[in-house]
Amino acid sequence: MQSNPLPDFRLMRLAALVGSLALMSAVAYHPPTPEQDLVTAVKAFLAKDASTDWDGLTKIPGIKWAPLPPKSLDHCLPDGGCYTRQGTSTIGGRTIIVLATGARTIVSYLYLRNQSAAFGEPAVVDALKQANLAPDLARCPIKTGVGGGGTNWYRLKSEAITSGVLSIQTSCNGAACEGFVVYRGEDLPPLQPNQLSLYSETCAAGAERKPVSTLKPHEELARAVVALLPPSSGPALYDWKTLAGLKTGIAWLAEPRAGDRAAPVSEQNPVRQGGSVAYAQRKFSVQALGTEAAVTSLQLGETGTHPRGEHMLGVVYDQGIAVKLVRCGPVYTESTNNWYSLTSPRTRPAMILQSIRYDGDQVQDSYELRLDGSLPARDPRDRDPGSNGC
Repeated sequence: MQSNPLPDFRLMRLAALVGSLALMSAVAYHPPTPEQDLVTAVKAFLAKDASTDWDGLTKIPGIKWAPLPPKSLDHCLPDGGCYTRQGTSTIGGRTIIVLATGARTIVSYLYLRNQSAAFGEPAVVDALKQANLAPDLARCPIKTGVGGGGTNWYRLKSEAITSGVLSIQTSCNGAACEGFVVYRGEDLPPLQPNQLSLYSETCAAGAERKPVSTLKPHEELARAVVALLPPSSGPALYDWKTLAGLKTGIAWLAEPRAGDRAAPVSEQNPVRQGGSVAYAQRKFSVQALGTEAAVTSLQLGETGTHPRGEHMLGVVYDQGIAVKLVRCGPVYTESTNNWYSLTSPRTRPAMILQSIRYDGDQVQDSYELRLDGSLPARDPRDRDPGSNGC
């Protein structure tokens, strides 16, 4: 029997289908780029279902972590972290040094330092967009290079993540470098005092990049202290309405109210009012104390820490207010608590307590400003100026 010379069309169709599927598979698969792998780690850290404890870090792909527990630091870091866990990663052939920081039971920051060829900020931002993280430039340098800033901060938002911030550093005082910091939360992390004039938070295209602040936090605080001193030409003490109208930046939380009987408020000051304020990004809790008719004192407590070396009362002095040490508190190894008088021809006499808690290179300030010029009852351990190291 003679074979059919015509081709088997069924076999031809099958071969064409197989070839088509192979071609589609080749076209559809694209291995992730290095910057996409980097963004995968960022997305895993911020994922809504991600654990925020130290053990949860192992869920971030591609990072090898040091064994638990996290390392407890003798002194907390500027970001507020007192615990750290180190790690390493290789992404796209690049060696990445990794560090997580936070509190005893929660991780707040993830640091990634690239030791190899740069990913490039434009490529990383594009990868963030492809991952639907909607990067929004929220803080940027006023100028770059030597003497300028080298970091951009992006807010990230998505249904798949908790709100977060990613900073990308590409210049270290003019020299090329690359680092990334991921932070959980909507608020931008605070800048260091020497960075405030280098960065802007108006970063839209064509917008004038004004500095976050031209004054440092302790300079703004000093101006507020002076503004709180009652003028010599007016009443000896403010009433509550006048206090609320002073230009101090304080946001008062509620109307003045009688103090809680369980709270340590003296009988002479039965009325209080709480508030808060940020001076060049440095946050303070505030409480005013007094009677129904007048405000007698204010307390300001810093909620974080800042680098040593500031002299807030020196700035008060520069504003024309005489500052004189009148009493030193007990000798402590980790704090000082000293009272100063504040006097000038244009203001009524006042007393201010400056309490400084030391934590390595960081300090935390708190103040009590007595508008009536009084001092509290003396502690037997208090010292007079010129004696016992006061």
